[in-house]
Amino acid sequence: MAVSAIVLRLCRARDDLGAPISPGRIVRILLGDRAFRAVGRAYRAVFVDLNREIATIAAEIPPHAHVLDVGGGDGEPLDRLLALRPDIRVTTIDVSPSVGAWISETHASRVVRIPSTTLERYLTSGAPIPDVLLACDVVHHIPRAVRAAFFAAVAVLFERNGGLRFIVKDVEPGHWRATLGYFSDRYVTGDRTVSPVSRADLVVAITGSRPGLHWRETGLFNADPPNYALVFEA
Repeated sequence: MAVSAIVLRLCRARDDLGAPISPGRIVRILLGDRAFRAVGRAYRAVFVDLNREIATIAAEIPPHAHVLDVGGGDGEPLDRLLALRPDIRVTTIDVSPSVGAWISETHASRVVRIPSTTLERYLTSGAPIPDVLLACDVVHHIPRAVRAAFFAAVAVLFERNGGLRFIVKDVEPGHWRATLGYFSDRYVTGDRTVSPVSRADLVVAITGSRPGLHWRETGLFNADPPNYALVFEA
C-alpha cells in the first residue's frame, strides 16, 4: 500500500475512545517505537533542556524517598531521574492505558507502573503514601474544569503525610517556547483542553487548596526559561 494511502487511513482512524488519532500518534505508528523515541528526544529538546530539568528535580528529592510521579507518560524524564538518583523508588501513574514504556530495564525493579489511574483514584486504592509527589508538565494538561479536584487530592496527600514534598515542573506562559509548546500540545499531540498555568496562578491554586504550605522557586526558570519548577511543603 502506498504511503499516502496509509496516512489517509490513519487520519480517518479513531482511537479506542472514538476520538480522531492525533498527528503525533500517526507519526509514531509510521516510524515505529525506536525511531519515534529518537525523534521524540529531538522534538522535546526544542521545549526543554531535559538534563537541567532532571538535575533540578533530583536535587529536591530527599534520600531514599518514595516518589509518586503523576502523569508519567512515556517515562523518558523519569528514566533519567532514576539514573541520577539510584537511591529512590518510584510509582508512576497516568490516565492513559500505558505509562513508563520508555523506562529502561536497568531501572525497572525500582518502578511500579499504574496506568489508567488518576491521583484521586490512587488515593482511594490503599496504595502507599509517597514522600514526594512529582508532577512534570502535567498541570497544564489537566482541564480547567477538573483542576481544582486535582489540587484537592494533593491537599489530601498533605493531610496523610505532613512531611510531603510536592515538586511541580511546568511552563510559564508568554515565552515563544511556551507558545510553540501550546500549539504542539493542541494540534500535534491532540490535547484540545491544554491550558497554560503561570507560577503565580499555580501558587494561588495550591496554597488555596492547602493553606499554610510554604513554596519556593528552584533555579530552573533562570537556567532554562520558560520552564520552571516549584517546591511546596508544610
